[in-house]
Amino acid sequence: MNEYDEVKNILIKHDALDKEDEDLVDLDSPLYNELYSYFLNSGEMPYDVAKARADVMPDEWIVDKLNELGLSFNEEAQHEINEDYAQRKSDGQIEE
Repeated sequence: MNEYDEVKNILIKHDALDKEDEDLVDLDSPLYNELYSYFLNSGEMPYDVAKARADVMPDEWIVDKLNELGLSFNEEAQHEINEDYAQRKSDGQIEE
Protein backbone atom coordinates (compact mmCIF):
# COMPACT_ATOMS: atom_id res chain seq x y z
CA MET A 1 0.00 0.00 0.00
CA ASN A 2 1.36 3.42 -0.87
CA GLU A 3 1.62 6.43 1.42
CA TYR A 4 -1.52 8.08 0.07
CA ASP A 5 -3.63 5.02 0.80
CA GLU A 6 -2.09 4.45 4.24
CA VAL A 7 -2.72 8.04 5.31
CA LYS A 8 -6.21 8.01 3.83
CA ASN A 9 -6.97 4.84 5.79
CA ILE A 10 -5.85 6.57 9.00
CA LEU A 11 -8.21 9.44 8.22
CA ILE A 12 -11.06 7.03 7.48
CA LYS A 13 -10.39 5.12 10.71
CA HIS A 14 -10.85 8.35 12.65
CA ASP A 15 -13.80 9.56 10.53
CA ALA A 16 -11.73 12.57 9.50
CA LEU A 17 -12.08 12.83 5.74
CA ASP A 18 -14.39 15.80 6.06
CA LYS A 19 -12.57 17.61 8.86
CA GLU A 20 -10.92 20.97 8.43
CA ASP A 21 -7.15 21.25 8.84
CA GLU A 22 -7.45 22.80 12.30
CA ASP A 23 -9.43 19.78 13.54
CA LEU A 24 -6.83 17.35 12.22
CA VAL A 25 -4.03 18.76 14.28
CA ASP A 26 -5.66 18.82 17.71
CA LEU A 27 -2.55 17.83 19.65
CA ASP A 28 -4.51 15.73 22.15
CA SER A 29 -6.45 13.70 19.61
CA PRO A 30 -5.86 10.05 18.71
CA LEU A 31 -5.91 11.10 15.03
CA TYR A 32 -3.06 13.57 15.47
CA ASN A 33 -1.07 11.01 17.45
CA GLU A 34 -1.53 8.36 14.77
CA LEU A 35 -0.59 10.72 11.95
CA TYR A 36 2.43 11.95 13.89
CA SER A 37 3.57 8.37 14.57
CA TYR A 38 2.99 7.31 10.98
CA PHE A 39 5.03 10.15 9.48
CA LEU A 40 7.77 9.87 12.11
CA ASN A 41 8.12 6.09 11.79
CA SER A 42 8.02 6.21 7.99
CA GLY A 43 10.98 8.59 8.01
CA GLU A 44 8.99 11.28 6.20
CA MET A 45 8.96 13.76 9.06
CA PRO A 46 12.40 15.23 9.69
CA TYR A 47 13.76 14.66 13.19
CA ASP A 48 14.10 18.38 13.92
CA VAL A 49 10.47 18.93 12.96
CA ALA A 50 9.32 16.00 15.10
CA LYS A 51 11.18 17.41 18.09
CA ALA A 52 9.88 20.95 17.40
CA ARG A 53 13.41 22.24 16.80
CA ALA A 54 12.75 23.52 13.30
CA ASP A 55 11.00 26.54 11.83
CA VAL A 56 7.98 24.32 11.17
CA MET A 57 6.10 22.70 14.04
CA PRO A 58 4.95 19.06 13.72
CA ASP A 59 1.27 19.96 13.41
CA GLU A 60 1.99 22.45 10.61
CA TRP A 61 4.20 19.89 8.88
CA ILE A 62 1.41 17.29 9.02
CA VAL A 63 -1.13 19.69 7.48
CA ASP A 64 1.36 20.57 4.73
CA LYS A 65 2.01 16.88 4.07
CA LEU A 66 -1.71 16.08 3.89
CA ASN A 67 -2.14 18.89 1.36
CA GLU A 68 0.88 17.62 -0.59
CA LEU A 69 -0.72 14.17 -0.73
CA GLY A 70 -3.90 15.68 -2.07
CA LEU A 71 -5.82 15.00 1.11
CA SER A 72 -7.13 18.52 1.57
CA PHE A 73 -10.44 19.00 3.24
CA ASN A 74 -12.63 21.44 1.40
CA GLU A 75 -15.81 20.13 -0.24
CA GLU A 76 -14.55 20.27 -3.83
CA ALA A 77 -11.29 18.54 -3.00
CA GLN A 78 -13.12 15.94 -0.92
CA HIS A 79 -15.39 15.11 -3.86
CA GLU A 80 -12.34 14.61 -6.09
CA ILE A 81 -10.65 12.42 -3.47
CA ASN A 82 -13.73 10.23 -3.15
CA GLU A 83 -14.03 9.86 -6.92
CA ASP A 84 -10.32 9.02 -7.22
CA TYR A 85 -10.56 6.46 -4.43
CA ALA A 86 -13.64 4.81 -5.97
CA GLN A 87 -11.95 4.66 -9.38
CA ARG A 88 -8.73 3.18 -7.99
CA LYS A 89 -10.71 0.65 -5.98
CA SER A 90 -12.72 -0.42 -9.04
CA ASP A 91 -9.48 -0.72 -11.02
CA GLY A 92 -8.15 -3.12 -8.38
CA GLN A 93 -5.42 -0.73 -7.22
CA ILE A 94 -6.78 -0.66 -3.66
CA GLU A 95 -7.46 -3.70 -1.52
CA GLU A 96 -9.74 -3.65 1.49
